[in-house]
Amino acid sequence: MASSASCANVDRMAVGGHQTEDIMAYLTRAATRIGRTTVIALALAASTLTAGGAQSAGNTSEVNIGGVNLNAYCQKTFGDGFKSALIGTTAGDWTCERSAGDRRPISVKDACTMQYGKPGLKARALNWSDATSWRCFQTVSLPPPPVYKGVNLNNYCVKTFGSSFKSVLIGKTAGDWTCERSAGDRRPISVKTACVMQYGNAVKQAKALDWNNPLSWVCVL
Repeated sequence: MASSASCANVDRMAVGGHQTEDIMAYLTRAATRIGRTTVIALALAASTLTAGGAQSAGNTSEVNIGGVNLNAYCQKTFGDGFKSALIGTTAGDWTCERSAGDRRPISVKDACTMQYGKPGLKARALNWSDATSWRCFQTVSLPPPPVYKGVNLNNYCVKTFGSSFKSVLIGKTAGDWTCERSAGDRRPISVKTACVMQYGNAVKQAKALDWNNPLSWVCVL
């Protein structure tokens, strides 16, 4: 088992915002010093990681919902005698026009709202040099990213098979963990069950972030 000092180092790395790979590299070095019976509880111990880095639960994204009918905007806003007219070469050169001497400004944002009937829409020209590149965008909320937490396989072995069992790594990959009382008395490990045992029904899955790194198992909440 790892010393309390080792676990403290993992905590500081997590709080400091280091990438998952940095923590895994540290734990791999620690496992080499401690021995091959290292428990995966060390992996990301007492830390909470989110997939994709520093995303937050309040993330939003702007979705392109389509083009915009400027002609319809001109007619509905100023009357049937008006139409949209391009008087230059860029996306900013559109106007509502009845004649060369009777022009009115266009609000592409209002045109988007008028066309799609959704509040809070934004208008954006994908290419300012392309007058036909106006698109309407809607802001949507993204679901919170999954939370990664470490898993205590030693605890699973003890609670499932008895206090004389412990988690042992018998190979080099994430799939090479077993519960062992002796070399001739080994039992299989269900990492998903170990996660549920540790964190309850909030667990969605157990996942090895790197199959070639036996310390990379995490519980996905």
